[in-house]
Amino acid sequence: MQLGTKAQIAKTTLSLLTLVTSLFLLGVLVLVLCVGLQIDPFRETTTSFLGALFAGLIGVAAILVLLNVATNISLIADAKISELKIDSHRGVLRKWTVAFFVVAAALVCLIFVGTYLSKERYLGVVRAQADDVLKANSSLLEETSRLLASGKSEDYKRIIEIRKFLQSQRSDLPELTVIYSGRFADKLAFYQVEDFGWDQQNHVYAPSYFKCTKNLECDYLTRFFSGEKVDVLQKYTIRNDQFYIYIPFTGKDARFVLLFARQNSYGKIGS
Repeated sequence: MQLGTKAQIAKTTLSLLTLVTSLFLLGVLVLVLCVGLQIDPFRETTTSFLGALFAGLIGVAAILVLLNVATNISLIADAKISELKIDSHRGVLRKWTVAFFVVAAALVCLIFVGTYLSKERYLGVVRAQADDVLKANSSLLEETSRLLASGKSEDYKRIIEIRKFLQSQRSDLPELTVIYSGRFADKLAFYQVEDFGWDQQNHVYAPSYFKCTKNLECDYLTRFFSGEKVDVLQKYTIRNDQFYIYIPFTGKDARFVLLFARQNSYGKIGS
């Protein structure tokens, strides 16, 4: 590597080290405030990301011991460039910079593509397992349809038992929720069968509303429970561990949706 190129790299390194120092100090400020005041204003995923970023800055900060040496090298290099009239070969440095950002972009793409493929694969595994379980237990699904149509409190206890049985048939199946429809003030409402809805002492079942997302699950459920034929709805989030598979079932007596979901949500800033 020519002398002019080394001088340019030394100066660039000095600038980068200064930037890393500033980011590290800002991270220390945030850490001191959060730990000192015992607060955590971020979601878990955001906190994990910031923690990893801070740990990375600590690793980079270890290079700061070379800051004084890098400064002296930069000054000496500048003097040599002026004394010897050496061409700095900025084109070489530009190539190094372009190569760095190309590799960085490739790594970012690899991470996102890998995440996408892994989530698609997991979703496919869960879907296959769910289809296998439901196909093998079609009689239980028809029984659930009949029990929902009856609307008796004691029947929901049996539905809870069926839900637990279906959910436990495969190790890869996440949490299972049974969604059914009803009427409230002459409007279509969505309910879910939950364990704590059954009162063992009084033998009464208290229905629980199912919260859906507007323009997605809400529209999907509205169309299905209004009599329209719909396909399986699958979705997931890239940035955290959330998967949703809505499998509609039209029984002889009532319609309902089986939701296989894995969630990890926290009500804080960020995502």
